[in-house]
Amino acid sequence: MKIVITGFADTMTRPQRKAGYIYLPFYIIVLPLFVVMLSALSPENYNDLTANAVYYGIGLLFCLIPMRSYLRSAYDALLDNLGANIAALAFGYIINILLGYLATGLIFTIMGDKLTSLNSQLSAFESSRGVIALAVFVAPVIEEVLFRGVVFGALAPKHRRLAFIVSIGLFAFYNVWQFAIAAMNLTVFVYMIAYIPLGYVLAWAYEKTNCIWVSILLHILINAMSLLVVS
Repeated sequence: MKIVITGFADTMTRPQRKAGYIYLPFYIIVLPLFVVMLSALSPENYNDLTANAVYYGIGLLFCLIPMRSYLRSAYDALLDNLGANIAALAFGYIINILLGYLATGLIFTIMGDKLTSLNSQLSAFESSRGVIALAVFVAPVIEEVLFRGVVFGALAPKHRRLAFIVSIGLFAFYNVWQFAIAAMNLTVFVYMIAYIPLGYVLAWAYEKTNCIWVSILLHILINAMSLLVVS
């Protein structure tokens, strides 16, 4: 049966959303600190790859157990409107590139000469290929369920603008705060600006298609292409 999209509708059940509210702070704050603690206490057993495998593995279990039916119904919506979903994915990718240039320019304007030294600090946190693979292919599933499915989906039906602001803000903070703490440099939070375009297009894609898999695939595509460009 073909599903006709007439507007955004939150398809997450109340128990699933409650589970999301509980897990969200764990994913953003608690689990990263726990993984760092494990690595510090037992560095011979918990290297960078192992620690991230634990972190993303727990998140994937969250998606596969309480969020299983939510993802399954969204998969049907993905296939039933495949043409429109592919078009939204392609459009979102292009818009992310254009907005990304603006964000980069804004960061450069704010930071000026300080940007070079800040980039040097952040380059010290390079990851292995295994960690990068987890970040490219596994993280988008977890992050889209949490930031777009749980946060955006809860607010959008009644407070559309607030849904964009909150989901983008949380997403940007999540991607930056650990580096700011590790570098002991609050200036790193300026890099939150770089994640605003991505947070926006992912929320837009979810709202436009009513399918979380579109934002998941768009997130994977953007991560993968960014990695290729950097490499």
